Amino acid sequence: MTVLIADAANHLLVETQPGDIGQIIAETTAAFYGIILLLQGIIESGGQRLRGIDESGDTDGDATNAARSTSAEQISDTLKTNERVLKSIQNVANTIIDFTPTTYVLLADKERGVLYSMGTGDYYGDSTADTDEQINLIQLALDAVSESRGGRVALPSEHPVSKLLPETATRCILVQKVNGYADGGACLIMGSDNLLQSFTKNDLRWIGQLAETLK
Repeated sequence: MTVLIADAANHLLVETQPGDIGQIIAETTAAFYGIILLLQGIIESGGQRLRGIDESGDTDGDATNAARSTSAEQISDTLKTNERVLKSIQNVANTIIDFTPTTYVLLADKERGVLYSMGTGDYYGDSTADTDEQINLIQLALDAVSESRGGRVALPSEHPVSKLLPETATRCILVQKVNGYADGGACLIMGSDNLLQSFTKNDLRWIGQLAETLK
């Protein structure tokens, strides 16, 4: 909407000269992308609203969004000393939780265990695995995702990796390889109380793109 308003203002304040093709193209391009951004906002708003529909068919979008925005996180000592990397991981985790059905996400390193975790509402909980067991489970996750050409794999709820997640977030387990972090020995492990089918193709694509931002 801002883009459209700015474009209209520019059109009114700056008189287009006859034959000024560059100005016409610029205004047309701005208007086009403004419409795309507006449609994207409407779609995302609708998606968030639909997630507020519970199993009984009642809508409580505001309560649902409020619950999802209430997050709890755990940060390893390793990350606490690197503010830039920590901020990047927090942004990725927040985005995944806010815009996909994920309710719990963690960054795992095969040598140092769980480096970061974030959950929302009732879906937050500490893993019962100690550091040594975490490393073994993380290696299992990396082994599983290494067989995927797309760098991402879905695991069944009974997979041993589920021990890294709260029980309430194991209905669907996703592992996303993080190539640019820890020399490729890291991954994002995400849990949800929804089935895999609740994740759209765009959700999965965005998760992969977000993982690529972690360095």
